[in-house]
Amino acid sequence: MDDILPNGGKSLDVLIIGKVPAPTSVKAGHYYQGSQGQFFWKKLKEYGLLNIGAHIYEDNALLGNNWGITDVVKEPNEFSDEPTAEEYRKGLQRIKSLLGKHKPRIVVFVYKKVLDCLIGRKSVYGFNLGLDCEFGTSKVFVFPMKGTPCKKELQLKVMDELKKEIELIRKNK
Repeated sequence: MDDILPNGGKSLDVLIIGKVPAPTSVKAGHYYQGSQGQFFWKKLKEYGLLNIGAHIYEDNALLGNNWGITDVVKEPNEFSDEPTAEEYRKGLQRIKSLLGKHKPRIVVFVYKKVLDCLIGRKSVYGFNLGLDCEFGTSKVFVFPMKGTPCKKELQLKVMDELKKEIELIRKNK
């Protein structure tokens, strides 16, 4: 699947980074069409983070919200098929290039394990203070995906933090 990014070097408020395009999403022609992906979109809408019109796919609303989306590995694969160390290395180079070009204020990693593999150490759910130097000047956020060890209380806390950051970005425009 193609990245959804603005033309030229336009800055983004948020860049979403996934692992690989899922076959379900590739077949539909839209990002995050499986059950976990639908949970991701649902939470963004529930918290008022992404303004989406009725009857459209969520990824069609990204650019209108000044958001973009990409994957570490662009070759479709089943979720359980983990990218190789080399694929992660090349993906990180490509992502850093995108960060330099689009300078997102926040980078949202959909999966904690993806960020852990990219940086070679453990991250935390929510904002990862100190990682902005590794990702340009972007604040780094790990999404609290269902089915992970992220407890409900932490999920609520970090989603509230993300909402406050995005509201602050919108207010300062």
